[in-house]
Amino acid sequence: MKLPIPHDAYLLAASQASRVLGPGLAMIVLAAAWSPELFGKFATSYALAFLVVFGFTAGASAYVLDQTPRSPANSREIRHTAGMALVGAVSAGVALYIFSKNFLGNDEVYSSWYLKYLFGIATESALVEFYISSLRGLKHERSITVSNIASNLAFFVSAVVVASFFEPSVQSANAVAICWGIIRAVQAYYLRDQVHRIEPPQIKTRLSFRQVLPFIASQSAGVFYTHLDTLLVRAFLGEAAAGLYNAALRLLQLASMGAQTLSQWFQPRLAAYEPDSPEWLRQRKLLRLCLAAIAVGGLVVFTLASDLVIRLLYGAAYADAAPILFLAGFVLAFRCFVAGQWMELTARQLETHRARDSWLLLGMFLALAWPLATEQGGSGVMMAHLLALGPVAAFSARSLARAAPPSRQD
Repeated sequence: MKLPIPHDAYLLAASQASRVLGPGLAMIVLAAAWSPELFGKFATSYALAFLVVFGFTAGASAYVLDQTPRSPANSREIRHTAGMALVGAVSAGVALYIFSKNFLGNDEVYSSWYLKYLFGIATESALVEFYISSLRGLKHERSITVSNIASNLAFFVSAVVVASFFEPSVQSANAVAICWGIIRAVQAYYLRDQVHRIEPPQIKTRLSFRQVLPFIASQSAGVFYTHLDTLLVRAFLGEAAAGLYNAALRLLQLASMGAQTLSQWFQPRLAAYEPDSPEWLRQRKLLRLCLAAIAVGGLVVFTLASDLVIRLLYGAAYADAAPILFLAGFVLAFRCFVAGQWMELTARQLETHRARDSWLLLGMFLALAWPLATEQGGSGVMMAHLLALGPVAAFSARSLARAAPPSRQD
């Protein structure tokens, strides 16, 4: 079956590919220039800031991305409703940070200046994702591509400059955080202006804030799941171990960008068609093929060339990260499989099922990571990811089987 590729698919691919030159490759450049201990401190601060902010705000963007293509004429009210949730989420995140700081105020990570800068970057990034979701839901990919390429190239260049001309120190970490904050602020302003330019006239309708809650529930669990592992490694094993773990984790996240790109592409398109209609099934088939390609490619590279990849990118100081990267190949394959299931749950308007499975995944991961981290360090935490994904995939498959028409149930 021939599957034609629309023009905006190329724009989306260019937009998401540019993210490789943003925080992804920028963090790899910094890791190669810094010691595992300094990089571990910065990576822990980065994870903490984005966990606190995105742990509550990601659901607002997911709601906009899902609902806008269902009712484009309602886009302004959808964005307004999600925006109220976004403001409340940021406030809740800041309150959580202040509360926790009272207990960990003397901790070196909590007292660092670059953590404070990173909180600003995380908040600006939440706004960027919010406006990107609005534009993508309206199928206006060009503005997103322009802003992503420019901002993420600037991320990469700033990391190269700091790594080349600054001595590895706390001051260099501060410099990186300040540069990234300025870049994100400019991008957020540009995207906001683009949304206001193309948004259709507002129609009189009212949406319930409760519609956003399932998206907040499902997305917040996912953010906690992808950032708590760094904090656990740092808490149990220290900054150097966190640096080694993040050397492998950054490569896993770069590979996972393929699945994230597919989510951004397919979610509004699946939402625009009736579930199980011919066009909907065609889109789902293409989604599964693309996810399978990412899973197989990452699995082969990470498992067969883990030592070579680590030494080429980071140097001999990070050699102990190779076993972690080996396990990351299997984690990537399982994540791609579960990602396909969760995109379909959202398309079928079963976000509460996705939220349940997201929190189940988080709970199982924490239950497994705690003992495995103390026994096997960073490799144990990566193994906890792998072991938790299996049962969650089974629960998600059960939800999908019940939702499908009787003629399509297995």
